[in-house]
Amino acid sequence: MFKLLLIWRYFIQKRMVLFAALAVTLLVMMVLVVLSVMAGLLADTRHRNHRWTGDLVCYRDSLVGFGHYEAFLARLRRHPAVAEATPVVRTFALISPQSEPVQIFGVRLAEFCRATGFGQTLYYQHDRADPDFRVPPAARRFADEPPLTAEQRRRGFIAGSLLLAQRYTGRWSKSALRSLRAQGLEPAGNLGWTLTVFGLTRQGNLAGSGIGDQQRFWYVDDSDSLLVDLDTTAVYVDFDVLQGLCYMDGGQDNLPRANEIRIKLRDGVALADGRDQIAALWDDFLRSDRLESGRELLSDVKVQTWKQYRRNFIAPAEREKILMIVVFGMIGLVAVFIIFALFYMVVTEKIKDLGILKSVGASGWGISQIFLGFGILVGWIGAVLGTLLGCLIVWNSNRIERALGLKLFDPDLYTIDRIPDVVDFGQAGLIAAVAVLASLLGAVLPAWRAAKLQVVEALRLE
Repeated sequence: MFKLLLIWRYFIQKRMVLFAALAVTLLVMMVLVVLSVMAGLLADTRHRNHRWTGDLVCYRDSLVGFGHYEAFLARLRRHPAVAEATPVVRTFALISPQSEPVQIFGVRLAEFCRATGFGQTLYYQHDRADPDFRVPPAARRFADEPPLTAEQRRRGFIAGSLLLAQRYTGRWSKSALRSLRAQGLEPAGNLGWTLTVFGLTRQGNLAGSGIGDQQRFWYVDDSDSLLVDLDTTAVYVDFDVLQGLCYMDGGQDNLPRANEIRIKLRDGVALADGRDQIAALWDDFLRSDRLESGRELLSDVKVQTWKQYRRNFIAPAEREKILMIVVFGMIGLVAVFIIFALFYMVVTEKIKDLGILKSVGASGWGISQIFLGFGILVGWIGAVLGTLLGCLIVWNSNRIERALGLKLFDPDLYTIDRIPDVVDFGQAGLIAAVAVLASLLGAVLPAWRAAKLQVVEALRLE
């Protein structure tokens, strides 16, 4: 009992110890706020990449693509782990007349939206069950323009939101896009872009004219995926239209080709298990005797999860979080040394008290328990207060930002509209536990010194 009384007495009588508790409080608060925000940003980054990619991707790095994709699609659709699968043609194009380079994706839009979360990123068609590339026949930009033909109305395009803004305002910003909408930007305006596409043969040579083939497309929607690499460069058009424009429809070499197959797994199928099953299905497909021509394009086809496919865009956010953990771990060492210095001073000041305790029979281990318990108390109080303050700041971070007139994350730069304000209580508990452990470590050497103190020496020095 005397140990608990001494621990509490030392805590309330020594103002310097309150500074140690304050240091732990501030440290826990800062770590919790920063890591909660970083964890929220990382979770958002993963969600956006997963939404755009789907669960699995079967693809070949080369723009030449691979054949026999329809035969493999048929197998995929019969597989019990697969909910949806769809082919994608992926290449590059130039927007005339500025020759601005873009990525262009040919997709079967309704299928693509079922296999991925792409439909959620659309502005006009996000609530449609079967979105399409059909150009609205309503208005024409100029009265003397003839109406679009049925073939032209098939050639709709969906642009990345920031690409659309930059094309007409010169700014990569959502505010510019909102301004465009206010000025009447809509699919009924029949806004057209001329794209120059460079197709490749099976051998990797330029197909067609060799200088690119042009096609006129009309705006039907825009996609706000919140992925900067796509929103600033991506254009989506109908799969069959782009496949023909790239000479990948089999017209020249009798081998229709695609670059990717996006796959959605059924609910309950683990991502890693699904990937292993589809990879095994692909290996079995390669051994099929029915594959005649085009085998040379199949050997380097990969089956990857969305995490592997978008690794280059997810890894930087993961590294930033790890870097923050390392930085605050180093700051935590400062707290350990602060507690060590303060407790060492307490031991020095209380040498007479310790000598008296030993003279009446207190053991060295009992004396050390006083200071170890002292360290735990300081760490526990700091951890509790720091966790409470940190949670309050995270939960109210957006209100605090607005009240102070700050903009910590510019939405035009970071493509986020608000600061993540969710606390992971498991992570918060771990931070608090580490803070208590750090305080305990800071008290170990002073406790050891107090335990080794000799009675005669203590009373003589005093």
